[in-house]
Amino acid sequence: MTAANSTDFKAYLESICSDEKYLGWQDFYTPTDALPLHRQRIEKKQPPRRVNLSLRVQTILSPEEKAEKEKAEKEKAEKEKVERLEVLAGLRKYADNHLLLVGKPGSGKSTALERLLWEEAENARQKQTPPPNPLPVDGEGGQDGKGGQDGEGGQDGKGGQKIPVLVELRLYKTSVLGIIGDFLFQHRCRLNEAEIEQLLLAGRFLLLVDGWNELPNEEARKDVKKFREKYQRFTPMIFTTRELAGDIGIEKKLEMLPLTESQMRQFVVTYLPEKGERLLRQLQGRLQELGKTPLLLWMLCVVFEHKGNIPPNLGLVFRGFAESYDNQIKQDVSTDESRSRWFFLLPHLAFEMMWGKAATDLRVTIPKEEAEEILTDFLATKKFDKPRECAFNWLNDLLKYHLIQLTNSNREIEFHHQLLQEYYAAEKLLVQLPKLSDDTLKRDYLNYLKWTEPLALMLALVEDEEQALRVVKLALEVGFAVRGKVGGGG
Repeated sequence: MTAANSTDFKAYLESICSDEKYLGWQDFYTPTDALPLHRQRIEKKQPPRRVNLSLRVQTILSPEEKAEKEKAEKEKAEKEKVERLEVLAGLRKYADNHLLLVGKPGSGKSTALERLLWEEAENARQKQTPPPNPLPVDGEGGQDGKGGQDGEGGQDGKGGQKIPVLVELRLYKTSVLGIIGDFLFQHRCRLNEAEIEQLLLAGRFLLLVDGWNELPNEEARKDVKKFREKYQRFTPMIFTTRELAGDIGIEKKLEMLPLTESQMRQFVVTYLPEKGERLLRQLQGRLQELGKTPLLLWMLCVVFEHKGNIPPNLGLVFRGFAESYDNQIKQDVSTDESRSRWFFLLPHLAFEMMWGKAATDLRVTIPKEEAEEILTDFLATKKFDKPRECAFNWLNDLLKYHLIQLTNSNREIEFHHQLLQEYYAAEKLLVQLPKLSDDTLKRDYLNYLKWTEPLALMLALVEDEEQALRVVKLALEVGFAVRGKVGGGG
């Protein structure tokens, strides 16, 4: 009997449905991307606060559709050409032919996939047939002799209820099959690559592929493209990516819509029942600027709750959030020396993770041993005694208390959200800015998409107006040069 119709997913589905990471979706939709409120260590002594914002998406027009749209009245064309959907309804509608979900950092893409994972796992679990009688029977596969029905999400072996699998591309090392196998194993289902391929060809899986923009290099991107094309006819897939992250070749695209003002207000007064109205009054029309995505809005609420005021820009929102996080959990750390080094170490680690083998490469995860080496070398240059011992102890404190964590493998480190990594890298870049020549700034930073967010956050933190104007001027020069190349110099 092949893996496609003999694999028992009962334990796998039950593992996902009972996993604390996803369990909250049975009642709520937490609108943050990789920082769900029930996982906040900053709120560990309080019950979680959630709010269903009913996030929405809209279809992205092809160039041909855009050309047609421009010929007609703008408002009328949008009504005819653009379809607006609740996010999960949109994902389910287009998954069979493959779908790309596009959105700003922190707009809720990963959260949407996590919610869909739990719901689809729960649907499959509820549709399972009863477990077979353990007594010996004639034939193979079950008492009724039909085979392949027991423990398969109510399937008949012909691809009915799909088994959802979350594929987090930031964990990519050698292949997509490897990520799938690791996720299945994490949830009590051990399959080798040949068995996984059989299930893919049989259409048994729904792949929720998160973070196209988080792949480490061009080689990985080519491999993922080949994987998608190979199984396109058999396995439904949903990919997520940031804007400006390159095209994977998927025709149907949905984009996350920004929060409406009413959604923002609903979130604020739900998260801060006693202070929410005061926060809204202080914002005075700046809600769209500072709370444009669920993640940023949540961070703004955290900062206001602990500081009582509104930072003037997004860079200072991030800094205020990091400081609030420090202040909330420092009392649990054993040594003052460790606490005093956090803001010293995190920017350096984040900055080093921005570099890969090639200038365009990006790392959002890093082996724990390599992180220890990076911090050891850094502390040695700063003339610390026992730099290796300090690096080991302080990194473990950061993992226990701060905004970095071990991945599911427990062998690699990541920030809780890529935006946090980019913020800390921005802090490091801010310190280095006066020492960087114009040529270095253009060649090594302004010339690469991966530095877009760190540079934007850094600019918001620059106090020297002359330095800020210099960065803007150089960015315009790089932009004009790129457009000139694309347009043939004209």
